[in-house]
Amino acid sequence: MDIIFETISKCTVEDFWKSIHILISKPHVVNKRLWGCKILINMEYNKNLSNSFFYKSLDDLKINNSCAVTQFYERLMITLDQLNLENKLETNLNSTLECLVIELLPKNYDENHAYQFIVIDKEKVTVTFYDITVSDNNQILCPNFTYCFSYKSNKLILKAFSENSKSISWLKECVFPQVIKWAEEPELDLHKKNCKDSLSLICSDKFYDKYNELKIKYGKALVKIWPECTDPSKFVYEDISIATYLLLLWGNTSNTTFVDVGCGNGLLVYILTMEGCIGLGVDVRKRGIWDMYPNNVKLEEKTITPGNIKDLSKYEWIIGNHSDELTPWIPVIAAQGSYNNKFFLLPCCAFNLNGTKYKRRDSSKSQYADYLEYIKSLCEDFGFDVKLDRLKIPSTKRICLVSENRSYQAEEYEKYCYFIQDTLNIALRINNNLNFKAREKVEKVRNCTQVDKDILEWIVQCIAKYLIQGCELERAWSSGKEVEIAEVIKLIPENMLKNLKSECGGLQTLLRNNHHIFKVIKGKVQIRYPKSIEEVKKTMKHTKKAFKVQVKRCWFYDNHPQGCPLSDDSCSFLHFVK
Repeated sequence: MDIIFETISKCTVEDFWKSIHILISKPHVVNKRLWGCKILINMEYNKNLSNSFFYKSLDDLKINNSCAVTQFYERLMITLDQLNLENKLETNLNSTLECLVIELLPKNYDENHAYQFIVIDKEKVTVTFYDITVSDNNQILCPNFTYCFSYKSNKLILKAFSENSKSISWLKECVFPQVIKWAEEPELDLHKKNCKDSLSLICSDKFYDKYNELKIKYGKALVKIWPECTDPSKFVYEDISIATYLLLLWGNTSNTTFVDVGCGNGLLVYILTMEGCIGLGVDVRKRGIWDMYPNNVKLEEKTITPGNIKDLSKYEWIIGNHSDELTPWIPVIAAQGSYNNKFFLLPCCAFNLNGTKYKRRDSSKSQYADYLEYIKSLCEDFGFDVKLDRLKIPSTKRICLVSENRSYQAEEYEKYCYFIQDTLNIALRINNNLNFKAREKVEKVRNCTQVDKDILEWIVQCIAKYLIQGCELERAWSSGKEVEIAEVIKLIPENMLKNLKSECGGLQTLLRNNHHIFKVIKGKVQIRYPKSIEEVKKTMKHTKKAFKVQVKRCWFYDNHPQGCPLSDDSCSFLHFVK
């Protein structure tokens, strides 16, 4: 049965094909089961595939693993030859038909791969997807029926040939809206324009295998013993991904030397060292996990300043992985070493050369895009040939800058060194004194614990009273109004807001610290319904952390005009009789 969905669109044919290109090359954006895909076969022809014989033949053109691609290709060519199609490579005509075979790579490395045959019909402005995975594989990565997208008379159309309601719903509610968005969205930010594809500087196929090899080798063991207060599921796998990228960028050469400036937990240094590279990690503060690494992992507690950066220049590769105030200094350190020094830089927090916070220069761009442009421009001014790439890491700030060469000849090296030094002298000169603001060795606590408790309690009570004010309190228990945080901010005196901002990042942090009272969703705040003991148990049953209930006083019992809606026995907090 044919099921059709369509919508009127303002996009053009070119916009439609732009959207389809993204869908084919980046299926993981709409399919969370996928890591990505691999294009196995790509052929272009000059004649329409209208012959029903070809489509019926697809039932016999199945792939069960990548080793069978050769056999599949041979059978496919026989089928295409029988249709008397003209191969684009054999003619001078523009192609009207493109045929691809792609392998869908699962995010879970143990799952079976899936294979799709895709026919792009440029005359009919239609793209059709066929599942060609053998049925024995029981693949769960893509619909097992045929579906297509097309553009006709200012309409975007999705057609599916199945009664599979679950997959049909996914195509309709997830994939089709994204295809429409891609077709209609304007030009991207600067960093997206320069980095449209992920992992463009390395072989992405090799990355998939290498990443999963390192993930199995180090991932679970590190998550299990992780002693830091940070989230191991993010930091461990992010550094495994960065290590994979660097190893492939360096060609897995065991004699590569590196220094990780601002190495933090030292995990990247540990993985690269264990994989045979020779390097050092330096950071202003030692982390607890450092003592857990083997002796061959070299980590040093050291404050980096303009006066001692030459100590790091002897290494071939200079790494700045979320190096904060040292980010603009990574090309400086590389330049100080030799003409052949290289660097890898992954910017996060924005800082100037003098260690102060960077302020956006172009209001038409995001802070992140503007800072990337500044850092790239700085590196190029210092004589580096810089390439941008998009990493595959669980972070919104995943654009890296890589330089393996200089933009000038070796004879000009000394001239550029003088230029860099002059630039630093200007950037650091304040009141005729050279000044660089290094990070403090003892990290300042910024989680509201340093703010006077009376002030915190007053703010909580003020917000709660405002949310409840004017609500019906005679009948059912009320969570009060849901309002924008910007509206709540107006309730707090300016001096209190400044105090909060300096200690913990502001009002949102305070609200999240009091998540048992408030819930914050999409910039709006409302009083939370209190949690019962059973709800807490369900939340914690999948974790190994010990938890206690009915230890702290129930805020609702003491402060809400209607009291706590839960009984003394069921509330996860303690009810005191006044």
